[in-house]
Amino acid sequence: MKSLTKLLLVVFLLVSISTVQSQTVEEYIKNAEQANNSGNLTQAIKIMKEVVNKHPENALTNSYLGLYTGMAAGATSNYMEAGRLVNESFELLNKAVSLDSQNPVIRLHRGIMGVSIPEFLGKLDIGIKDLQFITKLAEQSPAAVPKDILISAYDYIGRGFKKKKDNEQAKAAWQKVIELSPNSEIAKTAKKNIEKISEFKQPEPIKKKGPDTVDITELKKKLKKDPDNPKLLVELGNAYAGTKNFEQAEKTLKKAIECDSTNVDAYKSLALVLGELAGKGYDKKIYENTDYRSNLAFEVMQVLDKVVELAPDDWEMRLTRGIVGVEMPFFVGKIDQALEDLNLIINSNAPNSLQAQALVWQGRAYQKKAMTNWIKVISEYSNSEAAKSAFSMMCPPIKHLDLSKYKAPFLVIDFVLGFKDELAPQTAIWIETKDGRFVKTIYVSGFSGHAKEKQVNLSDWADASNFSDADAVTGASIDLGHHIYVWDLKDKSGKKIKLGQYVVKIEVAYWPSMEYQSVSANVKLETKADRSVVHEGNLIPYLEVKYYPFN
Repeated sequence: MKSLTKLLLVVFLLVSISTVQSQTVEEYIKNAEQANNSGNLTQAIKIMKEVVNKHPENALTNSYLGLYTGMAAGATSNYMEAGRLVNESFELLNKAVSLDSQNPVIRLHRGIMGVSIPEFLGKLDIGIKDLQFITKLAEQSPAAVPKDILISAYDYIGRGFKKKKDNEQAKAAWQKVIELSPNSEIAKTAKKNIEKISEFKQPEPIKKKGPDTVDITELKKKLKKDPDNPKLLVELGNAYAGTKNFEQAEKTLKKAIECDSTNVDAYKSLALVLGELAGKGYDKKIYENTDYRSNLAFEVMQVLDKVVELAPDDWEMRLTRGIVGVEMPFFVGKIDQALEDLNLIINSNAPNSLQAQALVWQGRAYQKKAMTNWIKVISEYSNSEAAKSAFSMMCPPIKHLDLSKYKAPFLVIDFVLGFKDELAPQTAIWIETKDGRFVKTIYVSGFSGHAKEKQVNLSDWADASNFSDADAVTGASIDLGHHIYVWDLKDKSGKKIKLGQYVVKIEVAYWPSMEYQSVSANVKLETKADRSVVHEGNLIPYLEVKYYPFN
């Protein structure tokens, strides 16, 4: 953006409006540029907002405000705010172009923004076209484009084609910069850029996965006779995908779409292939293009959007778009669209299995939206009580045990509750002998402990304990997360138990879902330490009991 500084004072002659308004607009722009040059971008935006409010249909003022807003996006470290500012910037720049599409200044502003922002935001191609418009205009009418603007257009064309990995066109553009201004700083930079491209060694091509299958060989033979047959191309793309040659599958399916832009099967297969490529994780491609995976994310969504456009009643693909939209990074901005897709499925005549899936991912979507709100509070109101509350809600419950506080022998009961219902569950932890005689309740949730025989939630604990020691161990209900309890090896009457084999039991019951699970772990309480771990079910997915004998 710094390369714009020298340009902004030479463009005012291009404004074709009335004398009085021109003076007013020019004065605003000069003031804004002075503020920007002094490092006060905020003031520059404030000035341009004022003039846009006064002259909302003035193309140049919308363009400058769009440019400065885009610069503000690049200056913030808050990615969510950056995304918002980029969108606002292009709304203003698009309006400016619609109001005066022949103005090279306006095209330059939008072109620079399109090339400068990350490629995955999808503005690179339109940015290059805007800059090429300027160069073509200069060829047709040299006086219509000031030299500084033309030089800058070629410079950013070079940057744009470098992003697209079209090194020849990038070098050609930078060579034009050198020809137009041979001894300038921008020409020196252009020369360095050309040298870097020339020195760059292309990565080794991806090795072929192995010999073609019979199906692939046959399809290739058919395509030699009919190379633009979209049906055959889709079949070949799927065959490549079947051998995990996803790069070749991608190329083939994209060719099928070039041949038939309405081929739903081609888009469906391409979405799956791009998903496989995105799921590979980071590899050497990141060195060549750090935006590679981000670009893939946007491309996957674009393909899924096309599938839904072509086949709006394909519930499986709409569910796929909903799930992918939920799982996409925040900057893709598809969470609300995903919720619309999922809600549509839930309220449709789609199969029950798809509706169940949609409900699961609807929950995940709302969970992510809640997290977004917490992040906003923490980042924007960091010293507030609300931020402290957000941290508290965000932080999972983690238990730590200080063994020095306990006198051996003792037993540690360590477990996880893995499900969260509308209400906290009813839970009981107790000890029995190996032959089933009740020894002691370690903990029971408030409702069940107080309701005793009137409760029907924890039937195993009720039968075993007969509520004999409930009053002493009833506590507030525990919920989703990690929990630790320590037993001092005393029975319900407070007497030390005899050494031998015992059973630790946990029972949990949820409402209103009516989910229920009980789990038990055997442990030897003798002269040596003992440990038992149980992985069973989803409600209590982990239980560990560890015996610490006399030292």
